[in-house]
Amino acid sequence: MVDHLSSGSRDASWSLIQRILFRFSFCYIVLYFAPRFLQFMPGTGLLVNWISYWLNLLVYQLAGVTTPPETTGAGDTFGAYIVELIVLILSLAISIIWSIFDRQQAYYVRLYSWLRVLARYTLAYVLLSYAFAKVIPTQFIPLQNAQLTETYGESSPMGLLWKFMGFSMAYTIFAGCVELLPAFLLLFRRTALLGSILAFIVTSNIVMLNFCYDVPVKLYSINLLLLSAFLVLPDLSRLYHFFVLNRATQPSDLSEPELNHRTLRKTALICKYVMLVLFLTLTINGSVRRYHRQREVLISPSRYPLTTRGFHWIQEFPYNR
Repeated sequence: MVDHLSSGSRDASWSLIQRILFRFSFCYIVLYFAPRFLQFMPGTGLLVNWISYWLNLLVYQLAGVTTPPETTGAGDTFGAYIVELIVLILSLAISIIWSIFDRQQAYYVRLYSWLRVLARYTLAYVLLSYAFAKVIPTQFIPLQNAQLTETYGESSPMGLLWKFMGFSMAYTIFAGCVELLPAFLLLFRRTALLGSILAFIVTSNIVMLNFCYDVPVKLYSINLLLLSAFLVLPDLSRLYHFFVLNRATQPSDLSEPELNHRTLRKTALICKYVMLVLFLTLTINGSVRRYHRQREVLISPSRYPLTTRGFHWIQEFPYNR
């Protein structure tokens, strides 16, 4: 499958297994990530909220839950796993029907190219949103008095991770820059492969942190890891020959997907940069505003300010009066 989906396979026929795997991958990525990609587009908030409302209503009706639980901000909820199951079932069903009625198609090069565009942009926008929450440090806040007075054993695994990251603003910003680099590389076809490799490394680290520190975003992070693997997979053979066997290899085919009309190409390019600028503007502005709100709370006068690294509470009144 790797060789046929990589560069130079424009006219090559895919095997039956390759076509079936592609159909399933196409259905799954579109069903799972297309609605999530919409939320990154400015002006689509009302549509995304409407879709989320009816989807959640359908999920809990199917599960027999009359009153959905309150939103906690966690991703590994009962509803999330039900949605994952529905997406898997629908993807399998649609891919089977597709395979039955489209048995004569030898390959899907153009459709595959557009699927890669959706995968690249979705992964890039997710990493951008993750990165700016760290570059403008709002995800992990500095340790406060209440946290510093806790014993080590009182901390949850996720609490330990958040305290570790919140202790050093410089490291938090560095982690954001590490996520920022593959995000920007994924936005351009010539650097997409490098961005995909770096994104696979970054998302692997995110998945390990979520599992090892019990962060309730495991399901979503696994899907991001699989999406980055999907982008790297077609070039595995080329990468193996170049980095392991030290042999020359063919360059990636950057000609797909093609837009036939010049006006359409220019319009698509303008739309791409306009949406990117709007997204970055709204994301950075929102992060800056959250940063200032957090700092207003953090620098407010405390009843018990800490002035040294080591500290202990002092009894204000003598025991013997």
